[in-house]
Amino acid sequence: MKSRTILFVITTILLLGAVLAGMVSARETDVKSAASAVSLTNVRDYAAADAQGAPSYAVDGGLLFAGNGSTWQRLSTPAGLIVNAVAVSSNQPDLVYIGAANELAIYVSSDAGQSWLRIALSTQALGAVTDIAVDGVNRLVYVGTDTDGVHRLRDVGSSMIAAGHLLLDEPVEEVVAASNGTALVRTMWKLYRAEDMGLRWVAVENLPSPATALAIAQTTPPTFYVGTAASGIRSSQDGITWQAVNTGLGFTPGSQLFVDDLAVDPAQPGVVYAATSLIFGSANAHTTPVGVAMSSNSGANWASLAPMSDVAVAMLMPVSGETGAVYALTAASRAPLALGSATEIAPAAAVTVNAPATPNFTGTLAWILASLAVMGLVTLVVMEIRQRSNVAHEAGLAAAI
Repeated sequence: MKSRTILFVITTILLLGAVLAGMVSARETDVKSAASAVSLTNVRDYAAADAQGAPSYAVDGGLLFAGNGSTWQRLSTPAGLIVNAVAVSSNQPDLVYIGAANELAIYVSSDAGQSWLRIALSTQALGAVTDIAVDGVNRLVYVGTDTDGVHRLRDVGSSMIAAGHLLLDEPVEEVVAASNGTALVRTMWKLYRAEDMGLRWVAVENLPSPATALAIAQTTPPTFYVGTAASGIRSSQDGITWQAVNTGLGFTPGSQLFVDDLAVDPAQPGVVYAATSLIFGSANAHTTPVGVAMSSNSGANWASLAPMSDVAVAMLMPVSGETGAVYALTAASRAPLALGSATEIAPAAAVTVNAPATPNFTGTLAWILASLAVMGLVTLVVMEIRQRSNVAHEAGLAAAI
């Protein structure tokens, strides 16, 4: 009798534990499901896919997303990490690099964002990663920061080796890298060019006005594009000699052509997008947004794609392989605005969190506890049947006597 009472108490505890674990597991599932209903509303960086149909990557609100056009999935990133920059290797589409906003470190994934390896920058400084550029051919990674210039790393597969450092007294705004070992770094007021595969840097001083935007086309040889504060766009294949490529951008007499952003379609290196504004006057300058133009012949000629006179464009997000499809982030909103033939992004599109498969421990615990409780109940039933059988047998023997 005593053993049955103990077993009954244990079985009851197991049942209560199974119920509680099941409730916690259901709660976790509900939280994950609720978190999956997201959209791109606060984009801070973007890495376009190198081929049509391959995933592009966007940093939105400190989180990382993968997608193509109007459909996006959130990717899992290490706990506590606030993502601030993203880049993809030009010849290994599954090799993704992200930079942190809350530490001087980058994270590397060789499986398209399913797992991550942390690489801390070799510095005692504090700050954030502002931009990343990858030379996939030479396995070089350039990491721009807000407090510690540019770090040059060499990717050796299982780890990354610090291999150069350009210390600057301004935050790095943009970095671009070519497949021939040349790279450009832009701050608010200066432009620098890498020489000797990034081991040495020189200031670029032959532009007519400060650089405001950078882009690179991985042509043969690579083509660099620089937007300026007053003279439109310049292009170069060596980062030394520059030529104006402004035909069709529409200079207005008495104005200066300010380039807000530049972007190249990696899947079509000859397709370039430019967001521009016109500046009138000098002492009391007035800026008027023009909109977004497109060139399909490497900047030789431009045509208006989307006039925008009400608000300036802050960043462009081309859809790889789709000529004329581009999204714009404006000075008023960091939510992507569809331009040209781009498809509108739903304001609250439901997406699936693409995270590495992890065991649901509370759910597993619930199943284990429930199984033990069932075994306990079965044991109690068997013990009860045996007890009643023994009583009946003893009663039969007594009647026979």
